[in-house]
Formats: sequence, C-alpha cells, structure tokens
Amino acid sequence: MKNWIFFLIIIVLGMLQVTILNYFKIFGVGPDLLLISVVIASLFFEFKWAFVLSVFAGLFKDIFGANIFGINTLLFPLWSFLIVRLNKEITIDYNFIRIALVFIVSLLHNTITGLILIYSGNLIPLGLFLRIVSLQSIYTALVLPLILWIGQRLLIY
Repeated sequence: MKNWIFFLIIIVLGMLQVTILNYFKIFGVGPDLLLISVVIASLFFEFKWAFVLSVFAGLFKDIFGANIFGINTLLFPLWSFLIVRLNKEITIDYNFIRIALVFIVSLLHNTITGLILIYSGNLIPLGLFLRIVSLQSIYTALVLPLILWIGQRLLIY
C-alpha cells in the first residue's frame, strides 16, 4: 500500500517543486524534491519498486523541467540502482549519512546534467554552473530532514 501512496507523494513533491518552491529559491536555485524522492524510495523500498518510482520521478521532472528530455529519466534509475547497491554494503540508518548521500547524489546529478548540457552546445557560464552544482546540492541535502519528517508523520497517522 505504501508503494502506491509514494506515487502520490512524488506527484505532490513534483508539483511543489515547479510551483511553490520557486518563491523559496536562494541565489536562483531551489531544492530538487524529486531527487530526494528517488533517494528515499531507494532506501526504503525494494529494488523493483524503487526503480519504477525513480523512472516515474524522472519522467515527471523531464516533462515539467527545462533540461533536455530524458536526462532525468536515465539518471534517476541509475542513482536508484547505485543507492540500493550501496545500502546492501553499508547501513544508511542515520540522518547525517542520508544527508551526505543526498548531497553526493545531487552533486553528481547536477554535474552530469550540466556537462551534458554543455556538451550539447548550450553555453553555461562557469560561475552559474558552479553555483547550480554547489548551492543546489547543499540546498537539496538540507531539505531532506524536513521531507523525511513530513513523510514519517503522514505515513504514521
């Protein structure tokens, strides 16, 4: 049952990301709630559900995003696969480790996405590229505890 509820959570987080969170941007960047949902799904669900949820979140972000279509649909399942593999090797039970994981995944995701955009011919100034990569990764990692707290409250009650 939680698996199907998480589809709704992804839709809500995606809608928040493209609407309300535009008012909470810092230096032009906001948190990536859909990437957070991929990390949470990869940590708390079995692999097949995490994979399906990450493809769904990637499609959602590609449909409503401004990047080249398909980047998130390819990268989100990759992050899900790698997180599930990492979770089998080490225990990721503490929020500090989860925050560090979200920061690293967000940093890698933003770097790869930016490099793909540059390689495809888009001109991105270095300062803007570094600001997006660093600040968005930090902002995304700092929002994770709030999303986990809200998610725990919703699923308990």
